[in-house]
Amino acid sequence: METKANYTIVGIVIILIITAGFLGVYWMATANNQGETARLEVRIPGSASGLSVGAPVLFNGIRVGSVRSLTIDGVDPNYVLAMTEVRATAPVYASTKAVLGIQGLTGSAHIELSGGNTSDLNILEEAVEKGSYAVLTADESSVTNLLATADAILQRVNKAVVGIEEFVTTAKGPLTQTVQNAEKFSEALAANSGGVDSFLKNVSSLSKTLEGVSGKLEGLVTRAEAIVGAVEPAKVSEIVQNVETVSKNISDASGDFKPMIEEFKTAATNIAELSQNAESAVSKVEGLLNSVDTEKVQEVVDNITAASAQAREGIANLTMVSETIGDRNQEIGQIIENTDQLTARLNDAALQVQTTLNKLNGVIDGADGQGLVAEAKDTLKSFQDVANKINAQIGPIMSNVDRFSNSGLKDIEALINEARRSVARIERAVAQIGEDPQSLIFGGSGSVKQYDGRRRR
Repeated sequence: METKANYTIVGIVIILIITAGFLGVYWMATANNQGETARLEVRIPGSASGLSVGAPVLFNGIRVGSVRSLTIDGVDPNYVLAMTEVRATAPVYASTKAVLGIQGLTGSAHIELSGGNTSDLNILEEAVEKGSYAVLTADESSVTNLLATADAILQRVNKAVVGIEEFVTTAKGPLTQTVQNAEKFSEALAANSGGVDSFLKNVSSLSKTLEGVSGKLEGLVTRAEAIVGAVEPAKVSEIVQNVETVSKNISDASGDFKPMIEEFKTAATNIAELSQNAESAVSKVEGLLNSVDTEKVQEVVDNITAASAQAREGIANLTMVSETIGDRNQEIGQIIENTDQLTARLNDAALQVQTTLNKLNGVIDGADGQGLVAEAKDTLKSFQDVANKINAQIGPIMSNVDRFSNSGLKDIEALINEARRSVARIERAVAQIGEDPQSLIFGGSGSVKQYDGRRRR
């Protein structure tokens, strides 16, 4: 058969079809990339399995770009860096959520963008203005979480299966034994079916008996309830508290029972020994009383009575002396005060004598010092005699003070007055000598003799 085909027309048609195909592909490629684009780096935590270069970037299911490159973060290897190219007009903000999703049943992965706060700055527009790229951190993939959870679940299931197998292996022997025992028990029941029937009859008879007793028990319970109702709960509570208190006291004191019993044993032993010693002592006392002469005892008692009478008389005398001293307490105090004054005046006189002697030293250094010294010695000797007389009088004064008699006190007062006058005269003489030491040598208060103070050679 001869064909009449025009090869030229066929070739032109084929070329037109191929050109139309290329134009369609180009149109589809450019249709998705209309307008200005911006770079967006998506940091994906964990695994980016299924994601490849050229994978779509969707915003609420609408394609807005595609993945251009995939790298591992050099700073943190736990992240995968997906550099994408999306439309600059896409509403991508810092609060926009990014997640790695699975598309359909094919298992191809893509980047899904959603949400965002419109009051925030559009990070894509900001990146275009700065001439750089925007960065957005994606959430963990649900697929990754599902796989991790499934792995954990499988591990737990595996552990549970292992545990069940171990339990079955361990309980296999006891379970088999239990089944065998149950089989033997059922065989025993079948063999003793007659006894079981008799046992059931006895149980039936027992139930009838209990039914008759139940009426009596009901009456007994009623009476018991009446008795219990008549008892006051407060008194019962008080009795219980008293019992608890007594038991507690007994429990607390239980530790002291043993030492107490030991002490009782020791006391009983001591009492027995004491009774034996008492019997021996009583025997000795009886022998001693039998050997004592009653007349001598009476004589000793009379002597003790006389001694006690003398003691009472002595005590009475001492009482009288103490009362006398108490009555003259004021006079005794006056005597002591006068003695103190006399001693003070004697001390003052001694000081004045010392002052006078110091003044006389200047006179003694003169030409007639030897004669002056001799006369001064005589004068001082007279003073010493006077002082000795005074000392001689002080001794009797103190002895009279010790006697504390009425006449003695008066003599002491007279002696003290005389001593006062003597001391006054001595004080006047010493004062006069202190004012005019030359009168001690030349006497009087007349004209003073003149001496040549130059030393003779």
